[in-house]
Amino acid sequence: MTSKPTFADAVTFRQLGNVDLQAVASVQLKSWRGTYAGVLPDEYLGAPMASDITRRWSTGLTPLDALWGAVDDAGTLLGFAAVRLGKAPYLDNLHVLVEARGSGVSYRLMAHVADALARIGACDLWLTVVERNLRARAFYNRLGGREGEAKADEMFGNAVVSLPVYWSDLTELSKNARQVVSPLDGGEAGT
Repeated sequence: MTSKPTFADAVTFRQLGNVDLQAVASVQLKSWRGTYAGVLPDEYLGAPMASDITRRWSTGLTPLDALWGAVDDAGTLLGFAAVRLGKAPYLDNLHVLVEARGSGVSYRLMAHVADALARIGACDLWLTVVERNLRARAFYNRLGGREGEAKADEMFGNAVVSLPVYWSDLTELSKNARQVVSPLDGGEAGT
C-alpha cells in the first residue's frame, strides 16, 4: 500500500498575482475534469472547458480579486483559492491537484484564506457548490460551513443545481481547518 505524499509540511502559502494565472488555469482545469466528470456534459469536459477556463484567467486580476496558492518546494502550484472581495467575501474557486488531495493542503489553504481575510477586516465568507459535488460539500461541512437552499444555477452555460455555503466567523473557520488537517478519509475539495 502506498502512502499519500505529505505535501502539507513542505508547502508555502502565498498571495498569487497575474504572473501565476497560467498555473492557476492549469490547476483548475485538472481539478474540474476530475470533479465534474458525470456532472457536466462529457463534450464540455474537453476543449470547451479548457477554452472557458483559459478565458476566465487570461483577463487578469481586478482590485476585487484576492488569490492565494499552495506552492511546493519545486515551485509547483498544488492548489489555489480565489476570493471576490466585498462586504461579504465570496470564495469563487478552491482547487487542489488530485495528487495533493488527502495531504491536508486544502485545509491549510482554507485556514490561510480565513486568516488573510480576517487581517483585512472581513468577518465572514461564502461560496456556492454544485449539489452533486459531495466530496466538496463534505469538506466544507467539516470546516463548519452552513449550507443554504439548493437552486438552479449554471457553470459556463451548463445547467447545474448549486447551494450556498456560509461561514459567519473567519476565526472559527481557521480553527476548524487547522484541526482537520490530514483527514483519515482523504476528502479534499475540488470544487
